Amino acid sequence: MKAYGAIVSLVLALAAGCNVMREARIAQKGVEGKAAGEASASKSCPDLGGNLETLVAFALENRPSMASARIAVEDSRLALKEIASNAPLASRTPWNAVDASASIGHSESSTPAHFKDMKSKTDGSASASLSIDVLLWDFGRNDADYRAQAERVLAAELDLVRTGYAVFNEVASAYFSRLQEEALLAVAFTNETMRAEHLKRAEEMLDAGEAQKLDVLRAKLDLAEAEETIVAASNSLVAAEARLANALGLEASCRKNIVAKPVSLDQTFRAFDDTEFLSEEMYAFARTNAPAMQIARARLRAASFAVDRAVSDLMPSVSASFGLNWGDPLWYWRWGVSAAQSLFTGFKKTTAVERAVAAMDSAAAEVDAAELDLSLNIEIAINERDNAREAVATALASVHTAQENFETVRGQFLVGDASRVDFTDAAADYVTALANYIKAFYRGQIAEAKLFELGGVEPVYE
Repeated sequence: MKAYGAIVSLVLALAAGCNVMREARIAQKGVEGKAAGEASASKSCPDLGGNLETLVAFALENRPSMASARIAVEDSRLALKEIASNAPLASRTPWNAVDASASIGHSESSTPAHFKDMKSKTDGSASASLSIDVLLWDFGRNDADYRAQAERVLAAELDLVRTGYAVFNEVASAYFSRLQEEALLAVAFTNETMRAEHLKRAEEMLDAGEAQKLDVLRAKLDLAEAEETIVAASNSLVAAEARLANALGLEASCRKNIVAKPVSLDQTFRAFDDTEFLSEEMYAFARTNAPAMQIARARLRAASFAVDRAVSDLMPSVSASFGLNWGDPLWYWRWGVSAAQSLFTGFKKTTAVERAVAAMDSAAAEVDAAELDLSLNIEIAINERDNAREAVATALASVHTAQENFETVRGQFLVGDASRVDFTDAAADYVTALANYIKAFYRGQIAEAKLFELGGVEPVYE
């Protein structure tokens, strides 16, 4: 009866183990079809509006890369929990220093006899035991492991943030690319309208004897080229919509459910206001706030604690044990304290210290490399932003000039004061200016989005 305590402990441990096993089997079952390459159930395509902030929020919840980063954070926390379970008595979690095990058994045997005289009757007895081992002190091994893993947890959490910024930048780039292709398609339709008008007027002038057949043929060729441009622009728009769907974590076929804003040539859609800071200011801020830099420094601190762990391995460990045994009808117990120190391991432990120092130096070099990469990327992004802004101003002036020139030439062409060449050149200049303005504007918005990612700053939507 006195062995019931050990039996209860054993049953509870088995129950906990069975629950973990059950959850593990359920998880395995859930990925069997995917691992075997079976077609997954068709995912629904949600109706999404054309607002960038809404699209980014959706992507942060549905992108597989975000799911992987969240799982990495959870795994790093479980590893920290595992380290805490091996803590010594002199630690922040002394209750984890105790390892207890229980066992019960029953055995029977026959009385000694010659083989021919052995009977079926046997005698037996029940037994039980309870064993407790306590790690008293490990000279900082567990503490170093815990601190190193805590930094790895921080690095995993920061990597989740960095992944979120990368998803934001991908969605923003795909979003503005789609708006750009929609606007360029509108430009292509405008070009087609102008070429159709040119052809109609050329045919009228030919009938009136005021033009040559060559003028009509050239006008037909221009119209055909304009129609080809519409086809190419339509294909580019479909590709941009598919890339946006992919950036959101949706199948490419869901592109039609991403509702677009109506596009006209007198509109461009802004999501971010113009920033004015210089690259030096941006770098000074991002050097301490960018997720990439924080991750690199967290990994360096983890490598430093790993050196502590390797050094602690050169020291002994002190532990105590207690055992209680029962063999019907007798009880007996035992206890003891021990200290263990390895004397010679083929320089394995000293080499481990040297390797830990080398890993720390490598992590320090990675911090330097991250700073250099950050400086380069910020310089490029700031330059892209400034160039796009200058291109917008230049292109906008070109649009106004080209539009005025086209309207003037168009009026002269209708009364016969301008040639078909003048009309064709004016129309081409106007279309080119429109396209250049649209590309420059959205290139600037993409550069603004990149700066949010590099700086680790929460996007501010206009």
